[in-house]
Amino acid sequence: MPVAIGIDIGGTSVKLGAVDGLGTMVARGRFAVEREAGFETFAAAAAAGVEALLRDLPPVDAIGIGVPGFPRPDTGVMVGLCPAVPALLDGSISQVLGDRFGLPVAIGNDAVCATHGELHFGVGRDLHRFALMTLGTGIGGAIVIDRKVIDGPAGLPPEFGCMSLDPAREDIATPVPGMVENLASASALVARYAALRPGFEADGAEHVFDRAKAGEAEALQVVDEVARWLAQAIGIMANMLNIEAAILGGGMSLAGPMLAERVAAHVPRFTLIRPGRSPRVLLAELGNDAGVIGAATLALGAIDQAAPVA
Repeated sequence: MPVAIGIDIGGTSVKLGAVDGLGTMVARGRFAVEREAGFETFAAAAAAGVEALLRDLPPVDAIGIGVPGFPRPDTGVMVGLCPAVPALLDGSISQVLGDRFGLPVAIGNDAVCATHGELHFGVGRDLHRFALMTLGTGIGGAIVIDRKVIDGPAGLPPEFGCMSLDPAREDIATPVPGMVENLASASALVARYAALRPGFEADGAEHVFDRAKAGEAEALQVVDEVARWLAQAIGIMANMLNIEAAILGGGMSLAGPMLAERVAAHVPRFTLIRPGRSPRVLLAELGNDAGVIGAATLALGAIDQAAPVA
């Protein structure tokens, strides 16, 4: 059975795992990211992490990498900014690892990788048309149509977070006026809660959800507002693409049914789908492993596509 190393690069840590063709994680690792580290230091840490996994594994077939930005799939070079991991702008991590280990390497946007994981091994395995929204500090995601992850030229990922939902909002006018990332991400949720509770500092989105679950009125109001904004974004995608489901992933999805049920309650207000069916709102199944499994899935899929036809 084929096995690939999946690497999920985040702003504070990098998660690694060996994933087989059934989507099972057979080994895992992690290392911390120093924001000030240069590319050579980062690449050396990534190579050491892969090497540590390989010591206890039979030969693997490929390496997949998910990054928080837009890498060119042919070169691994980042296009545009990468504020979460600035070191990635100064070299090609896919080229370094490919040369170091002599393996084919696939690289893609982290949310797109997570979508590959959910499509093949998560809640999307029985779906044909869906959107995965990764809800964290920002909002990312990807669309699946007829079980194919859709991206743009040269692997350009979609920018779900830039959907303009309230363009009259001058306080959140950049980079796109009133975009959903500035209304419904984890950071937006915390900022809105702080506005309703001046002088009270929330320790992240999880804290706000905990207070909502405890029945606090302000926290419940913020969660419902965020759910409505997400439902509006889902409605736009549903009306254009007739998606069967919207899958909520990322850190905010760990709030569980409290978030999913509130989003689902608002979705019918924003959809017009014959014969009156709104898309289901589902929670991602792979959790914190989605990025690793998705990156490995991307790599294994690239091997399959490159295999010669008999």
